[in-house]
Amino acid sequence: MKQLAYNLQLFKEIFFPRRCAVCNVEIDTGLVCAACRKAFALHKVKLYGADRKSWQALNNIGQPVAAEDIFDRVELLYRYEGAFKEALHKLKFDREARLLPLLKEEADLALTGSFRGLCRHYDVLISIPTSEERRRLRGFDVPQELFAELRKQSLREALLERKRSTAPLYTMAEEERKAELEGCFAVKQKEQLLDKRILLCDDIYTTGSTMKEAAQLLLKSGAKSVGVLAFCASKDNWS
Repeated sequence: MKQLAYNLQLFKEIFFPRRCAVCNVEIDTGLVCAACRKAFALHKVKLYGADRKSWQALNNIGQPVAAEDIFDRVELLYRYEGAFKEALHKLKFDREARLLPLLKEEADLALTGSFRGLCRHYDVLISIPTSEERRRLRGFDVPQELFAELRKQSLREALLERKRSTAPLYTMAEEERKAELEGCFAVKQKEQLLDKRILLCDDIYTTGSTMKEAAQLLLKSGAKSVGVLAFCASKDNWS
């Protein structure tokens, strides 16, 4: 079956060459050409260095906890705009699965050289889980599939699960997001998290609310530190 799908894709690209989603030039891989990819590339790394002890200290005194108080680092690959924003939206909400291989290739192209080396700083890689309902509708989990190449290293989906679906967060204020996300994740096999450096992977990073909810649970469960890797990031995170 996989061989048939591969042959069909090969046939299609021979007779209908792939073209850049921005400038329409012929391309061999990914969603966009090299020149347009350069315009979307963010490759931003924010180093914070937070760990379980620093998070616990703040949490115990009831102080509001920001991303820099929870995350070890945040790694962002592409700008969430234009062709990348449109492709992710179509993939997630219009179920245009044909875009998934193209975006997976873009993730692989971004995770090269020294940037891929940053990922090896972690012991365990976990993607933010999609709800079971959305997974059934799409037929796949977007963050998990985008970073399939990293899964060859140490991505462990079973350690974090989503207990319930959440409403779309992009229209909510910060406190509403926090309330909507509270308790939506659960940890399994806690012993595999003890004193481990965790890299959380997701498709889009906006306010970081989803990542923060998951990270706090992982730290509470014994993780040593939690970093973040996102395929795309909203404009507020570009500077």
